[in-house]
Amino acid sequence: MDTLDRTTDKYVTQLEREGWCVMEGVIPADEVDAVREEVETSEPSYKKFSEEHDRWSKNVIAFFPSLAPHLSNKRFLNVVKAMLGPQVRISQTEYKIRPPHYELNRAYHSDFPHDLKQPWHVNQPFPKAVLGITTLWMLTPFTTENGGTWVVPGTHASPKNPRGENDGIDEFAPIPGELQATGNAGSVLMMDSRIWHSNAASPSEKPRTAVVVRYAPWWLNLEFFGVNQAPIPADVFDIFPEETKLLYDHRVEGRESKIWA
Repeated sequence: MDTLDRTTDKYVTQLEREGWCVMEGVIPADEVDAVREEVETSEPSYKKFSEEHDRWSKNVIAFFPSLAPHLSNKRFLNVVKAMLGPQVRISQTEYKIRPPHYELNRAYHSDFPHDLKQPWHVNQPFPKAVLGITTLWMLTPFTTENGGTWVVPGTHASPKNPRGENDGIDEFAPIPGELQATGNAGSVLMMDSRIWHSNAASPSEKPRTAVVVRYAPWWLNLEFFGVNQAPIPADVFDIFPEETKLLYDHRVEGRESKIWA
């Protein structure tokens, strides 16, 4: 087994056992500041565009295309494919910038398609299969001081859920075994979409900047959820690396997918 295979196995093992892992250095240190700046400075433009047009009329990746090449990083994507299968798509992309002195302490949940507060979810008991990988791209460091994401290891395999109607769990309260995911800028938090996780309060003086990118197996239905359907302008898509194009080919504006049709 070569080094790449050993590295992949390390993260896959943690994802299978605990439901989460952090991969360091996916965005190189000499590139991450430029990506962060584009994400932070573009958010007002995205908000203005959303106010003037339908909220889901342009895919978020179009506002910070410098992140796009990293989304198909081989070392990272090998782990995603090991969990979801060799054909994967990006189902959703969104800003996740938390301002200084952010006060939300807990709001535990699972992600699409396991979020029980959304009308488009699979029912409990959840299938014993990985239906999505949620990734948080850390563009500033994630620490316990600035609100690193809460996760509860092992809960991806639980029959219960914080938002389960009859499960008796307070989604806004601490949960035994919880911990905060931490990492340097350029790292990626990877989570089985079933795992219980939450935002965290941030007493920091600076914003905590991240982007959420969700990956799905090729067969998962993504055609009924507005944010999933946001198109990418063709001129933006055309500048993506070929490997990233494969992940977004189903969302090019004005074009039928060559791969996922």
